[in-house]
Amino acid sequence: MKLIEIILIIIAFFLGIGVLIHICSKNKYEFKYSSPKRKIEIYPTDKSHTN
Repeated sequence: MKLIEIILIIIAFFLGIGVLIHICSKNKYEFKYSSPKRKIEIYPTDKSHTN
């Protein structure tokens, strides 16, 4: 039973990230994830934004 819970949590996590990316791209926002500090940035798509 514990394995099923872990699998469901992983599926929910990836579905949530997928929905977030879909909403961001639909509304012309960009989604940036950097791993060392687990920093997530969401900002409007704009050429003046420095990466």
